[in-house]
Amino acid sequence: MKAKVLSVEEVLSEYVLSSEDEFLEKAEKWSLPKDNKGKYKTEVLDKYFSKKVKHSFESVIIAVSNQKGGEGKTTVSICLAEALAKAGKKVLLLDWDAQANITQLYVGQADKSVFHSLGYKEESKVDISEIIVNLAPGLDLVPSSIHLANFTTPYERDDFDLLKEALLPVRSSYEYIIIDCPPSLGLILENALIAADLVLVPIQTRAFSVQGLKDLHGTIEKIRKKANPGLGLLGAVLNQYEDSRALSGLAETVRKYFPVFDSVVYRREAIPQSQAKRKLLSEYDPKAMQMFSTLAEEVMRRANGKKS
Repeated sequence: MKAKVLSVEEVLSEYVLSSEDEFLEKAEKWSLPKDNKGKYKTEVLDKYFSKKVKHSFESVIIAVSNQKGGEGKTTVSICLAEALAKAGKKVLLLDWDAQANITQLYVGQADKSVFHSLGYKEESKVDISEIIVNLAPGLDLVPSSIHLANFTTPYERDDFDLLKEALLPVRSSYEYIIIDCPPSLGLILENALIAADLVLVPIQTRAFSVQGLKDLHGTIEKIRKKANPGLGLLGAVLNQYEDSRALSGLAETVRKYFPVFDSVVYRREAIPQSQAKRKLLSEYDPKAMQMFSTLAEEVMRRANGKKS
């Protein structure tokens, strides 16, 4: 079999090196042989340099959405992303809300946010990889800012695909991308649904609204028909659940619009307390985190089956 040879440019893409100068300096120092075209054999290179770890992920993008406010979307987004990372997955959490609650909790003010990666109204774009912040092992965050409030009116026809395009460069670097959507319909939500593979709907059992589910389901169906036919319904998660008899028929009502998760998120004071202290839940109360670990396991099973 003919030995594989690489150009200097190809060497830099295959091996852990900071620059072309570093490689050439080491190649000369170690007298690495090259052919008459200036290329190097991989069997030699392998003895001196470490190969880059290449990701083969193609992210499952999950939009966490409910047009009704106060349903716990942000909490579910944070804790689900954290639980998936704890399960050994590479996860990106995207703060897709102009209120920037996740960003304020764990980062503070962000100089550049997801808005600056969109290229809205022909503004220059920042590569989304340049603004990502690490929160914990396996868990990264794309911050948001008040600038996203300007993203309300389509300027060009392609404006509905801006988030999808912004995420393309990082899709192969993560197994799951969790989008925390704002409590509203419109351009921001439609961008999330066009970018997403699946939709997860948190429902706070104390403030249940059938109308909100009906409206969201209608929006999803519109997106399916016009822009993202592969968009699936991952399911609805009963949130801040208290297991009262008055809620016995809730799941059946929800099933008219969305599949319902077996996992539920019970009301626990540790959840708001951890956020007040700006700590991830697993650091503050590992026992409370177990609910989200169970939810994450079901999310992974359902996502592998691509619910519809």
